[in-house]
Amino acid sequence: MGKGGDYTSVGTQPTLLRRNSWSFDRLKSLGDVKDDILVLRHLWFGKKSGDDHAARLESFYGPQAAAYDKFRARFLWGRRPMLAAAAARLRERRDLVWVDMGGGTGENVDMMSEYLPLKCFKAIYVVDLCHSLCEQAKLKVKAKGWKNVHVVEGDACQFQVPQGEASLITFSYSLSMIPPFHDAVDNAVSQLAPDGLLAMTDFYVSGKYDTPMRQMHWARRFFWRATFDIDNIDIGPERRAYLETKLERIWEINSEGSIPWVPYLRAPYFVWIGRPWSDANKQLHHEQKVEAPAMFPPTFLYTQSWEDPEPDMKVMHINSNDTVLTLTSGGCNALNLLLNGAGHVVSVDCNPAQSSLLELKSVAIQQLEFEDVWQMFGEGKHPHIQRLFETRLGPYLSQKAYNFWSTRLWYFKQGLYYQGGMG
Repeated sequence: MGKGGDYTSVGTQPTLLRRNSWSFDRLKSLGDVKDDILVLRHLWFGKKSGDDHAARLESFYGPQAAAYDKFRARFLWGRRPMLAAAAARLRERRDLVWVDMGGGTGENVDMMSEYLPLKCFKAIYVVDLCHSLCEQAKLKVKAKGWKNVHVVEGDACQFQVPQGEASLITFSYSLSMIPPFHDAVDNAVSQLAPDGLLAMTDFYVSGKYDTPMRQMHWARRFFWRATFDIDNIDIGPERRAYLETKLERIWEINSEGSIPWVPYLRAPYFVWIGRPWSDANKQLHHEQKVEAPAMFPPTFLYTQSWEDPEPDMKVMHINSNDTVLTLTSGGCNALNLLLNGAGHVVSVDCNPAQSSLLELKSVAIQQLEFEDVWQMFGEGKHPHIQRLFETRLGPYLSQKAYNFWSTRLWYFKQGLYYQGGMG
């Protein structure tokens, strides 16, 4: 049995979620560099002044409003996963109403158009308290010709949806900058449709005792909270914790991303999707952090199960009353048990990578067309795997599987069945 390969070769395609933008060969034009310096100067040395929150926001964002989008595209890494995850769950619906609380320049709307046609929305409201950012948003709406997008200069704690309720409400790196965040959350939840979604992404630190996938070392908690506090940004765990008293969490990832012109440091961020409670007794439990045994390879050993399940099916007489415990391996036998009518299948493996492989197969079967599933797991290659992962697969994976596959999508470029210890 081989040790297991988890390698890339020269010329490998870049992965979808590579978030390291620090590279001297990526230096922009002099104008772009000047804009970056302007933004960094206001981030690090800018003074926030004013008699109220709106005035303080204006003093901070006003001088950098024109350069806001370019810099944040290489800093706010959670926006695309958030929008993709929301769009994946709204794909079949029409006449949607979306409110982007603290929507700034309206860049989220432009990004959303890559995941869901904007014609699916009856109305989109970009709400922000900062005048300069709203002016940039208005220019963007006019330039893009968006007829259903409305820019509202107002308070997220008080904004009322003209239609009465919203299908989607988003907080994109904004709730951490709203001091009365309880009011902002309460206002949003009160206007969320019964089948609506609330999506949030932001920087964060964990609590001292938090869920396993959020937990941080005390030094990281102290460093990042103190760093963002300089800009009056509170990235403590309280906001997400309060959201989870109001809504049912249905998807979450916790990750980290690079900061332009700041080598080595990677700022922690999260993406969270919630909905009105359907059944408080059936809420999603937090995900456990799992690790492979010592000396295990960093990937799976088996891409498919070698054992022929047909002889087992002839003697086991699987039926809907059966709960079957099986070894995960390549996941084929677990899926075959379901095809043969098992009521419930529990699949176990000491290698977390094998579980991530089965999870990807399961989500692909549920979310993709047959042709895409065949290309991925029949031929072992897919020419558009990055796009499929971002829009159709990633939004439904656990954080463990999401983290595993986001850095290994090249498997489906070189050939899935050439990977792993038995590839």
